[in-house]
Amino acid sequence: MSQTAPRNLISALILVNEIFDSDDESTDSDDESTDSENELYQDEEELNEPSILTKKVVTPTEWFNSMVMVEKKDGSIRLCIDPVDLNKSIKRPHYPIPTLDDVTSKLHGAKVFTKLDARSGYWSILLSDDSSYLMTFSTIYGRYRFKRMPFGIISAQDEFQRRMEDAFEGLEGFEIIIDDMIVYGNTQEEHDERLAAILERALVKGIRFNEEKCEFSVSRVKYFGHVIGSEGMQPDPDKIRAINNMPSPSCREELQTLLGMINYLAKYIPSLSTKNKKLRDLTKADPFIWEEEHTQILEDLKSSIVSNTPFFNHKSNNVELIVDASSHGLGAHLVSEGKVTAYASRSLSKTEQKYSQLEKELYAIVFGCKHFHHYLYGRHVEVTTDHRPLETVVANPIHKAPPRVQRLMLQLQPYDLSLKFRPGSEIPVADALSRLHLGDADPTLEESLDVYVHQVMKDISVNKYSFLRLLAVDIIRMIKIKYS
Repeated sequence: MSQTAPRNLISALILVNEIFDSDDESTDSDDESTDSENELYQDEEELNEPSILTKKVVTPTEWFNSMVMVEKKDGSIRLCIDPVDLNKSIKRPHYPIPTLDDVTSKLHGAKVFTKLDARSGYWSILLSDDSSYLMTFSTIYGRYRFKRMPFGIISAQDEFQRRMEDAFEGLEGFEIIIDDMIVYGNTQEEHDERLAAILERALVKGIRFNEEKCEFSVSRVKYFGHVIGSEGMQPDPDKIRAINNMPSPSCREELQTLLGMINYLAKYIPSLSTKNKKLRDLTKADPFIWEEEHTQILEDLKSSIVSNTPFFNHKSNNVELIVDASSHGLGAHLVSEGKVTAYASRSLSKTEQKYSQLEKELYAIVFGCKHFHHYLYGRHVEVTTDHRPLETVVANPIHKAPPRVQRLMLQLQPYDLSLKFRPGSEIPVADALSRLHLGDADPTLEESLDVYVHQVMKDISVNKYSFLRLLAVDIIRMIKIKYS
């Protein structure tokens, strides 16, 4: 059966043509209104038009940034910049973003909930001319500037939170943290009235929601790493699933790794030395035979860890993400105020297992940030790794990194991270999680990693139109080869 050619092969050519085929717009007038306070969102189709997002720059600017193009899940292309130096000079407004404690304190008595996820994100915010010129980026066709808020700007989350709160000011029964909104009511009728008012205001403001991420009129809802319901707030089972479902060790080395993690978490396990004695004895046994009694001991230890794992402190300013990568898995755990509060692990696919160790270690950071997104987004996070070369790679501009590393680094742009090195012996929990990982993989992490830039074999002198013709011929040849 014949397949349909993927959109990205076509959209890449269309995007290049639409963005850079605009020499007639060579003057940089200030005809756009800089008063964007009343304009949070525009029509979604307009936001996908490159001419709405960018404009050519012909005058000197104090700043310019490197450009990176990323393919999205639907096959379309997203323009990104690498504003590392710019972020160092931006004065972040530090708009107060509510914590989960702030939200849950207002939900007493609520029994019906709806979760909404705002669509289009930062691109919905129109920049003033002065701000737009700060977002200038360089291309092979000259310099362009973003007219709307691009990804990676350190103050974006503060501004987006402010705009969202302003948009729904005066309404009752809702809370917003960045682009996640929860609507609640003590009765079904009260909930429905509040939800109708929210949706009506969203229609007036032009705000749209991601239907696939919304949940309507439910008794329990996952919100920022916790499960909220009429009975109160409970920890999300996903945060301790990596411990609950951790497989039994299959060899002496894996058992030693497991015991290293258990000793690190000793404060969560009463009478640890008594409980793990038979496991310690097994490390010296020859041959190594894992039996049913060992499984029961391990289950008891895991139960102690899980039942004593504290809640994440959302008001904490001391948050650490510790990650590690083995040859076949990734591990990550979250530390708040010195206490381990959440665990995560996943296996690597056969393709991912062929990544270099540096790529795997960086992939572990991406995995940890994505898995613990609701805990990490909007706050400064210290990331700990046992791979020292990552410090140098992350400190350099994105455009200087290899293609796959570029795509991984771009996924970290929404987060405020600082990287530090610690020897593997000092991070036993992440090490154990990466070796005794869950058997499932997360395909969403691979969406932007399986697209490769073709190697440049030689330089040829071409103008813009010759380049587009060559690109079109190459794309057509690729389509014929793969889909004939």
